[in-house]
Amino acid sequence: MAEMSKKAQTVLIDGATGYVGNHLAYELKQSGMNVRCLVRNNANPEDIAFLKEMGAEIFEADLSNRNLARQAFADLDTAVHLIGSIAPKRGESLAQLHGGQTAAFASLCQEMKVPKALMLTALGTAPDALSLYHRTKWQAEEKLRETNVKSIFVRPSLLIGRVVGRRDSKLVSRFKQMILTRKKVPVIGDGSNKVQPLFIQDLVKAMRIAIETQTGEVGSLAPVYDLAGGRIISIREFLTELMKAIDVVKPVANVPIPLAKLAAGLAETFQDVPVLSRDQVLLSMTDNVCITNHLTTVFHIEPTDIAKALQTYQSEKRNESVKTGKSI
Repeated sequence: MAEMSKKAQTVLIDGATGYVGNHLAYELKQSGMNVRCLVRNNANPEDIAFLKEMGAEIFEADLSNRNLARQAFADLDTAVHLIGSIAPKRGESLAQLHGGQTAAFASLCQEMKVPKALMLTALGTAPDALSLYHRTKWQAEEKLRETNVKSIFVRPSLLIGRVVGRRDSKLVSRFKQMILTRKKVPVIGDGSNKVQPLFIQDLVKAMRIAIETQTGEVGSLAPVYDLAGGRIISIREFLTELMKAIDVVKPVANVPIPLAKLAAGLAETFQDVPVLSRDQVLLSMTDNVCITNHLTTVFHIEPTDIAKALQTYQSEKRNESVKTGKSI
């Protein structure tokens, strides 16, 4: 008697119209999973169209709208929580974007008896972190740990590269804008703080493996995976690498910390989406690197070199591959 084929997993992704969401949805669809995408009612139609074109099922609802959201959370194998931001709009708070949204996600997972949840936070997440961004990421993780939902936590470093969709990570998008529009590219302090950039494709591959092979655990037993690239460089060196990738050569100018804090305060006061926040200044004052890189030790993925990952920004011809769903 022929062996029955294994049933495809059904995975829900919230925040699916964002940078990571686009790439994860594509990765999961390519592996044969049934993908549901929870998107805001006011999400950009282009982003929704992209998800529909790859065959994802779209649910337009906010996590706070429980009646609509329940439909998306019904009969799942895994729910993936991506909602969050390093650059909230004026009037938004990191506490609500991280803790509030995660509390709603966790509650729905528990109510709808979702077998497993995978949550994306950030490398450096800790209860006593210098930045509010990392502290609220910790508080958000705790919302999920407080439930009886089996969970997995993934903490990536600075994400780089683009294979599908039309979005970049917020930090890289800002770096690119500064490179293209400023005579000198500003760097906070002397730019000596260290980062360990991770190629977006490596991240979503690790997430797919976790979804396919791991059951997760409850509460404090839930595994936490730090994921980063293979090379540690300063942020100044990263900017030089990024300029090289997009064929731009400009000098890098140091911005003293006090001046950066002043500029950030003004941006927070007068800009709807501040180009710089005071919390981002704090982020720039610390290194963001792995002690143990679970990308290699757990998921056995060889990190893509920074230069190769940044090559995905080199040519507008990439847009043609996006339309056809082909990677570069």
